[in-house]
Amino acid sequence: MIFKKKPQPETEKNPIPTSTPANENKLDEALAVDIRLPRIIYTDHEHKHITLKESESRYRRLFETAKDGILILDGDTGRIMDANPFLQDMLGYSEKELIGRALWEIGAVKDIPASQEAMRELQKNEYIRYEDIPLQTKAGDRKHVEFVSNVYLVDGWRVIQCNIRDITDRKRAEAQVLATNDKLTALVNELQWRDKQMQLMNRMNELLQSCITRDEAFRVITLSAADLFPGHNGSLAILPSRNENLVVVARWGEELIMEPIFSLDDCWSLRLGKIHEVIDWEAGLLCNHFIHPPQGGYFCLPLTVQGETLGVLSLIDNTVQKGEHPPGLKQLAVTVSETIKLSLSNLRLRDELRQQAIQDPLTGLFNRRYLDETLPRELNRAQRLNSPLCVVMLDIDGFKQFNDSFGHGPGDSLLCEFASVLREHLRKSDISCRYGGDEFVLVMPDSSIVDTQQRVEQIRVLLEELQHIQGGQQSLETITLSAGIAYMPDHGTTEIELMKAADEAMYRAKQEGRNRVVVYQKPSQSMELAAALG
Repeated sequence: MIFKKKPQPETEKNPIPTSTPANENKLDEALAVDIRLPRIIYTDHEHKHITLKESESRYRRLFETAKDGILILDGDTGRIMDANPFLQDMLGYSEKELIGRALWEIGAVKDIPASQEAMRELQKNEYIRYEDIPLQTKAGDRKHVEFVSNVYLVDGWRVIQCNIRDITDRKRAEAQVLATNDKLTALVNELQWRDKQMQLMNRMNELLQSCITRDEAFRVITLSAADLFPGHNGSLAILPSRNENLVVVARWGEELIMEPIFSLDDCWSLRLGKIHEVIDWEAGLLCNHFIHPPQGGYFCLPLTVQGETLGVLSLIDNTVQKGEHPPGLKQLAVTVSETIKLSLSNLRLRDELRQQAIQDPLTGLFNRRYLDETLPRELNRAQRLNSPLCVVMLDIDGFKQFNDSFGHGPGDSLLCEFASVLREHLRKSDISCRYGGDEFVLVMPDSSIVDTQQRVEQIRVLLEELQHIQGGQQSLETITLSAGIAYMPDHGTTEIELMKAADEAMYRAKQEGRNRVVVYQKPSQSMELAAALG
């Protein structure tokens, strides 16, 4: 075949003659001697033969020095007819191991199904190009190659020439670029998520600072935690007061996994006073406040401020995983817990300060400050709804003499007992305030004069029965009550008018002999009543 290595051609019969010194031109002579080389004349057949030889020689040099692999296949049998040195070095096979064998019979192809099918397609198509085909070297290494095949005729025989370019380094570089790009993308995504976390944290902190009640704060925590911890269940449980069970007040996630009420001893983080992390529920030390064991592990973070336990924050992973929790998750949970506990502590302090500002420390009833804030609001509501409202002024008869006779201790006990009577026998919508000393004010929305009079009369009788209170060794006498009732809108529509009317009615009850309930009457009505009685 023309693709086999050929021996060097013999010396031509008519060699080109060489010049001799006798034939050289003499530059110092006046006339140059015309010396001509003899012309060699070739026949057409000889010229074609020389051209073919030169073409074969050039092709062989290209074939053997090419930096790509070249295979010559028999177009009918698919067997290898020739393989250049570069391909032999690339695959690690000798020329003897390649020549005469089908392409899919050599180890480079036979163990790769995709390559086998690709090689079989060579016999069916005149031109095939594969941008990436994996080949295996004799040593077992994988090579990625770019494969191009062409079919042409040589002396009437179909020949397939396959150009095989090693792109392993390029594929490796591409893989490195892709890996680097993936890392950069992951880093960008991580930075974007961190930025979003900061925005969510700032938003949650801003909303918590604006909350007035703890219920509002619990709602903010529920919504914010769901955004901060996607793919996690969680809950916030608080301790309402000391030596009581914790109560779950906020939940997020898809699954209900926490007990609604549990004790302090059920949580390891509260026992230890620090974060408790469980990665593998089968090997970890589980808390007892879960309905069922968390399959993906969890965090429990105690909410403690200056040694006082406020509650516990629990974060449960929805996915079952092995190994450590995602990086940054633990720190985020700690940051969120710090924000939550400071906000709850501030709300508790705010509530305590407000209670101190509006609550009488002795009786536990509201004080005059609260009355000044609440009465105008209740009056506006009653006017808007066109509903009745009564204001009652109460005074314990002879309390000053009682205090002077028995001391402040029994006097304070009497006031506390009277406050208990008010709390037990008034509606939840009624407002009871200690106005000052032994005077009390009741605000009774949606209550008519008759209903109010009956209720206050009941309280007067109950107070009168408190005659067995002991002050040291001395028995106390019967305690009585004088009360005045003012009704809106008949007796006034403002807090000043109603308070004045109730106060005048109370003094009238004292003037008429004490221990009674009197409804306010306008001066004209009083005069008409006196004239009728006179």
